[in-house]
Amino acid sequence: MKGTCVIAWLFSSLGWWRLAQPETDASQCQTTEHPVISYKEIGPWLREFRAKNAVDFSRLTFDPGQKELVVGARNYLFRLQLEDLSLIQAVEWECDEATKKACYSKGKSEEECQNYIRVLLVGGDRLFTCGTNAFTPVCTNRTLNNLTEIHDQISGMARCPYSPQHNSTALLTPGGELYAATAMDFPGRDPAIYRSLGILPPLRTAQYNSKWLNEPNFVSSYDIGNFTYFFFRENAVEHDCGKTVFSRAARVCKNDIGGRFLLEDTWTTFMKARLNCSRPGEVPFYYNELQSTFFLPELDLIYGIFTTNVNSIAASAVCVFNLSAISQVFNGPFKYQENSRSAWLPYPNPNPNFQCGTMDQGLYMNLTERSLQDAQRFILMHEVVQPVSLVPAFMEDDSRFSHMAVDVVQGRDMLVHVIYLATGYGTIKKVRAPLSSDASGCLLEEIELFPERRGEPIRSLQILHSQSALFVGLQEHMAKILLKRCPFYRTRSACVGAQDPYCGWDMVMKKCTSLEESLNMTQWEQNTTTCPTRNLTVDGHFGTWSPWTPCTHTDGSAGGSCQCRTRSCDSPAPQCGGWQCEGPRVEITNCSRNGGWTLWTLWSPCSTTCGIGFQVRQRSCSNPTPRHGGRVCVGQNREERYCNEHLLCPPHMFWTGWGPWERCTAQCGGGIQARRRTCENGPDCVGCNVEYQPCNTNPCPELKKTTPWTPWTPVNISDNGGHYEQRFRYTCKARLPDPNLLEVGRQRIEMRYCSSDGTSGCSTDGLSGDFLRAGRYSAHTVNGAWSAWTSWSQCSRDCSRGIRTRKRVCNNPEPRYGGMPCLGPSLEYQECNILPCPVDGVWSCWSSWSKCSATCGGGHYMRTRSCTNPAPAYGGDICLGLHTEEALCNTQPCPESWSEWSDWSECDVSGVQVRARQCILLFPAGSQCSGNTTESRPCVFDSNFIPEVSVARSSSIEEKRCGEFNMFHMIAVGLSSSILGCLLTLLVYTYCQRYQQQSHDATVIHPVAPAPLNTSITNHINKLDKYDSVEAIKAFNKNNLILEERNKYFNPHLTGKTYSNAYFTDLNNYDEY
Repeated sequence: MKGTCVIAWLFSSLGWWRLAQPETDASQCQTTEHPVISYKEIGPWLREFRAKNAVDFSRLTFDPGQKELVVGARNYLFRLQLEDLSLIQAVEWECDEATKKACYSKGKSEEECQNYIRVLLVGGDRLFTCGTNAFTPVCTNRTLNNLTEIHDQISGMARCPYSPQHNSTALLTPGGELYAATAMDFPGRDPAIYRSLGILPPLRTAQYNSKWLNEPNFVSSYDIGNFTYFFFRENAVEHDCGKTVFSRAARVCKNDIGGRFLLEDTWTTFMKARLNCSRPGEVPFYYNELQSTFFLPELDLIYGIFTTNVNSIAASAVCVFNLSAISQVFNGPFKYQENSRSAWLPYPNPNPNFQCGTMDQGLYMNLTERSLQDAQRFILMHEVVQPVSLVPAFMEDDSRFSHMAVDVVQGRDMLVHVIYLATGYGTIKKVRAPLSSDASGCLLEEIELFPERRGEPIRSLQILHSQSALFVGLQEHMAKILLKRCPFYRTRSACVGAQDPYCGWDMVMKKCTSLEESLNMTQWEQNTTTCPTRNLTVDGHFGTWSPWTPCTHTDGSAGGSCQCRTRSCDSPAPQCGGWQCEGPRVEITNCSRNGGWTLWTLWSPCSTTCGIGFQVRQRSCSNPTPRHGGRVCVGQNREERYCNEHLLCPPHMFWTGWGPWERCTAQCGGGIQARRRTCENGPDCVGCNVEYQPCNTNPCPELKKTTPWTPWTPVNISDNGGHYEQRFRYTCKARLPDPNLLEVGRQRIEMRYCSSDGTSGCSTDGLSGDFLRAGRYSAHTVNGAWSAWTSWSQCSRDCSRGIRTRKRVCNNPEPRYGGMPCLGPSLEYQECNILPCPVDGVWSCWSSWSKCSATCGGGHYMRTRSCTNPAPAYGGDICLGLHTEEALCNTQPCPESWSEWSDWSECDVSGVQVRARQCILLFPAGSQCSGNTTESRPCVFDSNFIPEVSVARSSSIEEKRCGEFNMFHMIAVGLSSSILGCLLTLLVYTYCQRYQQQSHDATVIHPVAPAPLNTSITNHINKLDKYDSVEAIKAFNKNNLILEERNKYFNPHLTGKTYSNAYFTDLNNYDEY
């Protein structure tokens, strides 16, 4: 019997199960919110990369040639495949122990005393990267496709921040100059915009001058036209009431070489202007703090994220600026303050359309057209840069965006700008830019990068237009998100209603596709005019199962135990008309079950056909089988009973034993013998009463019998009047008793000669013999012999082992009258032409063109091929033609790469003067720095002067030469020296007076005596430790940086990319890749 389970534990242990839908306020069901793509839903379009011990994935850049992504994390550099983020190469770049100990000794934590990558720039086939290196920044120049290959290592001062908490930005120009905006000292009190490397002199902003930079946080930098632009936020020096942060756009001329006497080694073209991003109204609401930018070079648009101050209400906005509006402000008036007690007043721009023009002649040749006095006084612009529309492109309260990227998408009817905004809790908001100047942006969806909203801040955000992919750097891993996710929308309403600029409904294929995948644009439906909304209707989904718990059940009249678990429809719970969860809410297992007998089987057949026998029937304890502690069945599983007890059996009939084998029917050649048995108690025994077997199977011996001779009979042979006669007999052989084995033996022939006169009778001497059955008589037996070998035949192949043959015939003579045949082969084989066949050479395919041997000044590149397809061998012909092709490349002239020649040295003992020059490029390439570093020439003497050609002189000559310098000469030399000394003293005094007057007005601190810079990191640390005062640190920073940059340059022919605080933007085309 099968019991019915009643789940008692539902009432006793867990209480009543609540099946009703959660109550939701009807008014709440009418509200809407933006769509959210959960971490689970984005899974098919998400790729991730993690590495052990690697954190802070904050710097990203692309290698478009190799389709690779280069990532900078703490203490690591990675090369990843763009397609799936699989690892290509990992390089560990940690600080040495001495540097860490020095960092600890200055009060920094273990977390801070690591190497955080803060500069990651691609230049040609090189990667220029800098790290904080435990507050001792260092930079390396590496091979892009092999990060372990380091070409050079230099100090990171003025190129990389000391602290990982400091914001910085850097870019490489096509000319090889590095522009960096960062803090230049350990405590971060000396921020600067600094140019280094390349062929131009190093320049920086004025040191410790708040009118130039006032506690800035650098955001991004771009190389645009004649200028390099920097975007940052800083404390507003023009704001008199309290502390306020303003966002700035600054620029410098790329051909700026600094001033002379005034603003030496300092920018003369530095200008900055305020960026305004505000919500319009009677009292505008300002978003003052710039967080991130993105530059679209083809449209000359700069997108920026602006937030409120840290202590204010959290709010963010996206504003868009036109590059022409920024240029217009820089062409307008300046805002100038005469002194600290004066007000800030507008001042007309002396150079209203300044485009970095330079002076052609005079004392200030090659300097920019801007006056040095103006460059010193006029820094801040009076006008404010306004966005392209009064209303920000997108605004959101209670949130702070940190990073952004912008994509330009071709929709069905127009180009749509899609903005991706990184939030502080690990999500990315996808926003469509306003379609008109008076509209606002539209939030399309929010993408969750972490499960269950356990997010963390996003460290970096880059977009690659060629792959339509977004690359996100997080604290513990990297992520790639595909932007075209059209299969996510399975119905037409979902596809069109999503308002996704990347997707539309293809009415032919009946599915959601991108514009590129559509078969016919006219049959592709898309709507991008409204914002998508999602009401609070939520379909229910089950949560996780509870742990297994004991529960009771009844099984018939007895109770039992089970293991049960439950799950709730609360992840989420259905609300506002959403679907209930589908599936079981309870799972039961391992229930105890008492065993039960099955029905008896039928009785088996009786074990006997007559006489008493028995029958069997069975049952099993499997209805049900006892499980999990249930009782076994009680009783027997087998029953037996008697049968045929009244059916008597007939008398028993049986065979007697077999008798002996009888005599074989044949003595040999195979016979048969038999044996017999009899049936007792009746005639109907089953089986045969006779059994046979073969016997005497051995073959019989061969018997021979010879027939009698036949009578003599004449033959048709005559000899001298006589004649021959013959007679014959046969030998018969047989294997009895089978007559089919009868064989006829050889014929025996006898011949005799009978004379014609009958006197001598007939003679048989020598005339008898054996003949074959054909009846031929045996005349003279002839054995066969071989003829001579024929000549060798022609070889079957001309090379590579052929075969040739020769023959002989058994006809010299042929075997006759029973003679022996020839012994041996009649055909012989021999190898021939064993040498390999000649192989003619064939050219391989041309290799790829090599890299140009020079980046300028006329180089060449080449390609080669080899005669190896196949190579000539065994006397084959060689390949005809050239194995190398060359062509000219990079024929543009090179910039000057040598320093000026030094003065000619004094004549040495061999009568030769020498002068030298130095290569001013750190990485010369091609024809750069070609030629000699030294040059010599014979000494040029006065025509009346006879040079000394002999070391040994006579004493008389020595005395004579000494005597030529008399008292008159001494007086003349003394007077000349006195006059010259007075003139030099006067000149020095005049110069010092002018220098002091200029220093009184100047805003730049200049070193008194520059000291040589040792770029060694260890020596650099030791030097810093020697200074005790702030003024000494100032002098050290300035002196060392300027001297270092005059001797360290970066290859000007490395192409550069522009990065906005680690956000990739190309210089000329934002869709280059």
